[in-house]
Amino acid sequence: MFNREHCTRTAIEDIDRRATGDFGIPGLILMEHASIGIARRAEQMLADSGVASGMGRITICCGPGGNGGDGFASARHLASLGHSIHLIDLTPTSAHPDRRTNREICNRLGIQMQHHAPEPTETAPSDLIIDAILGSGMNSPPREPLSNCIDWIEQQEELVLSVDLPSGLVADSGETPGAAVTANSTVALCIPHMGLLLNEGPARAGEVWICPIGAPRTLLPRGAPIFPPEPHPLPSNSISPLQ
Repeated sequence: MFNREHCTRTAIEDIDRRATGDFGIPGLILMEHASIGIARRAEQMLADSGVASGMGRITICCGPGGNGGDGFASARHLASLGHSIHLIDLTPTSAHPDRRTNREICNRLGIQMQHHAPEPTETAPSDLIIDAILGSGMNSPPREPLSNCIDWIEQQEELVLSVDLPSGLVADSGETPGAAVTANSTVALCIPHMGLLLNEGPARAGEVWICPIGAPRTLLPRGAPIFPPEPHPLPSNSISPLQ
């Protein structure tokens, strides 16, 4: 399905750029599709662990960019299904426009939100933690307060779902130059990054699922999922690191 050249950070960013620039698809629409897939995967993980539908306790850690925006948007969907949501906004002053929009909606919905990383000894009274801290733009050691929250996630016993990449994992290489999340599952958005298969990637990502985000067919490799934004397991032979 995918060659290595499809799965680089540059190639995946180009899909987003062209979807918005060439086809006029607003970033909010792409983010909305991504968040639907993330919420669906979260529901599956909760169900598989024995949590009744709409009865989950979910902590969502949101970083500064689009990854954090995906976290806020997912919070809306999961809250609407009845789950108890606790948001951790690590960068309340972020100027990312789509993130800001979804954060404001969460505020208006009255979803519980804290504006600092948890204390090292603090525990998460949750059934699931969603890691929406850092995405493909990360290529150096995460800094505070993001690194503090990553370290905190690593100390918890709850299931962890990462958005697109486990925070701290380098998208193209699978290396971890600093603090990094170890997830039970990762929802790769649109196209899976090569780093999910290389070096520390497989151990950090857990089960990798892929979710379409509404990018036009002409921008995607043949056989890539298009619609609906429903996550499904990434076949083990869908990407070859040697290609």
